Amino acid sequence: MDERERRMIETETLFREVNEFRDADKTTTGEYFCECVNPDCTLPISLTHAQYARVRADPRQFIVLPLHFTSEIETLVSENEGHWLVQKTGEAGEYVDKLDPPSR
Repeated sequence: MDERERRMIETETLFREVNEFRDADKTTTGEYFCECVNPDCTLPISLTHAQYARVRADPRQFIVLPLHFTSEIETLVSENEGHWLVQKTGEAGEYVDKLDPPSR
C-alpha cells in the first residue's frame, strides 16, 4: 500500500468516526456522511441506526454514495437505493482493521 492509498483510507475512517459520534438517536433514520475517499465530500446518506450498525459490524465496510466507490482500495459489496456498501481488501483491509475505533 502506498502513501496515497493510506491517505484515502484515513479520510474514509475519519468520516466513519464522525458518523459514529453523530449516531446518538438509535430510534430514527439519521443522516450519515458519505464515507468516501474525497475529503471535501460531506454529502448525506439517510440510514436507520440498524442499517448503519450492520455496516459497522465489519470494520472493513463503509457506506458511500453511488459512484463514490474507489476500486483501487475497495470492492463493491452491494448497491442499495441511495448508497453503496464497499469493503476494503488486501493491505487496505488490514490497515483499516488497525484504525477501527472499537478495536483500539
